[in-house]
Amino acid sequence: MKVEMEVKAFGEVEVQSAKDAFKSVELMRVHKLSKDTTLGELEALLSSLFEEVENGYKNPGQCLAKITIRVKKENGEIVYLG
Repeated sequence: MKVEMEVKAFGEVEVQSAKDAFKSVELMRVHKLSKDTTLGELEALLSSLFEEVENGYKNPGQCLAKITIRVKKENGEIVYLG
């Protein structure tokens, strides 16, 4: 199955010539995984993405993630896309 993982870090930053300034860093990865993949394995993959984002953006205001698994129903059965 195809699993899409997105991690986004954002927050306000100091910029000398601006009154308000914001920074955002976003990464997306697509993994082909077995249907038997556990939540713990997904968390491990997500943790490595969080580390990668936080290496590029120290102390963000917020750091969020989203995991997407795309499926469709075909002939009464769920079919994983990708």
